[in-house]
Amino acid sequence: MKLKREDAITSFQFIFLIIQAQVGVGILSMPFNIYTAAGHDSWISVLIGGCVVQVLLILFWILMKRFPSMTLYEILDNTTGIFIGGVIKGLYIIYFILVGSSILSLFSQIINIWILPLTPRWLLIVLMAGIGIYAVRGPVKFLARFYVFVSLLLIVFVLLVIYSFWEVDYLNIFPIGEKGIMPILKGTEKALFSMIGFEMYLIVAPYVNSSSIKKLKAASISNVVVTIFYSFLTLMCILFFGIKEFILVPEPLLYMIKSFSFKILERIDLLFLSVWIVSVATSYMAYLFAASRGLMSFSKKNKERSPYVFYAAIPSVLISLMPDGVYKVGQFSKFVTYLSYIFVLGLPVLLLLLSLLTHRKEKQQS
Repeated sequence: MKLKREDAITSFQFIFLIIQAQVGVGILSMPFNIYTAAGHDSWISVLIGGCVVQVLLILFWILMKRFPSMTLYEILDNTTGIFIGGVIKGLYIIYFILVGSSILSLFSQIINIWILPLTPRWLLIVLMAGIGIYAVRGPVKFLARFYVFVSLLLIVFVLLVIYSFWEVDYLNIFPIGEKGIMPILKGTEKALFSMIGFEMYLIVAPYVNSSSIKKLKAASISNVVVTIFYSFLTLMCILFFGIKEFILVPEPLLYMIKSFSFKILERIDLLFLSVWIVSVATSYMAYLFAASRGLMSFSKKNKERSPYVFYAAIPSVLISLMPDGVYKVGQFSKFVTYLSYIFVLGLPVLLLLLSLLTHRKEKQQS
């Protein structure tokens, strides 16, 4: 891939791009999902999940080091051939579109329940998709700069949750490890898929104008930040809610924030959701970019990204409108999560092994 100057980003911007791809719509229900498996040891599951992500990032780095100027799509063509690579590229595009659709479905559901119960879901979905299209049509540099700027809002997340320190019961995390290692590992699985988004390394790494080791350091920093951030949120929810209360709150962060009030601001949960909407938008933009970049890889002539962004956004909107109701949206989200086994864990590792066995790597031009 011949990198355009306006598409080049720095390793510093790369850090926030990965962070914003990971922190998204699932942050509200993430502590509850992990708690159902690991109980009050959920925070341990998140830490282990972060370690697993780091191992995967190192494997991604080894793969991308062999093909420094290629995205995942070009690597597939190079290692598996045009036909098989084209089929797998098509499947990856479908996967990224499905993830984007899942984000839109969950977003519209939460907004309908907590803020705008009478607003049609399709309107919320179209508005979010429109924001994504507008942001992704431009150069990657513009998208990365936007991610750096909005990452400051994550501090608002932390400040709002820190206020709960005065209401927590520190005995809720004891005894540590009471249920054994298996529930913690089951919780690790749920934590791992709450961190999905780090696979953007395979798409964005060639756009980073820095050395290979600096790319790995940037991705590692983003993983550490997200792991600590998720562990902190999970731990605070465990300390705030008792064992009997936690299983009744599917969005524990919102219920916890809603219990707070100040003289100058009554509905703190609305402020929290306002910040959360930005995180949802950045996560959707990342997958929209990945899908449009895949569609563009099929064309040898037209390298203008704008039309491909529309081609990826339209099916994501249509698919997101299909599941209706809390149960169906949840089932659709679970289905997309299972697909992550294949497209995030399985195929990239197999691709690395194939490139090593066949000694395939990018030919460097002097």
